Amino acid sequence: MPRKRKKERYIDRWRREHKEVRLYLKKEEYEVLERLASRHNMSVREYILKFINNTEEAFKRGYGEALKEFIEEPHKFYNAVRAIYDGDIALFEVPCSICGKPMIFDHKDEKWEFMKKILLHAFKNWSHNHCAKSTPQHLDDLDC
Repeated sequence: MPRKRKKERYIDRWRREHKEVRLYLKKEEYEVLERLASRHNMSVREYILKFINNTEEAFKRGYGEALKEFIEEPHKFYNAVRAIYDGDIALFEVPCSICGKPMIFDHKDEKWEFMKKILLHAFKNWSHNHCAKSTPQHLDDLDC
């Protein structure tokens, strides 16, 4: 005789569709969270969810602002990043010699020290415009 399937209870279905997150806070930490939520006329749950959503939006906005700063003022952007990474940073792209799609290199690549030597050699005759005006240089030996 076949076994009767037990009918799924509402609470079981609800628990399957709603994932549980547990967070244990000290009493003082929870009271702070509760005060912050009540200032905005929200429950603690609503406040935490709003904070999560706002954090994601802020990250996207921050990324967009960083990209805009990089495009408009690359020197300012690089100086700020160099301060964080102690000066040795890189981010550049070069087209693949086979397919033409961009290859992106940065200071975190395994072969960065090797690539850095190649780049320094390749650009050894390059200079700022104001430096070139103050020191006459001839770039006749370049095959451009």
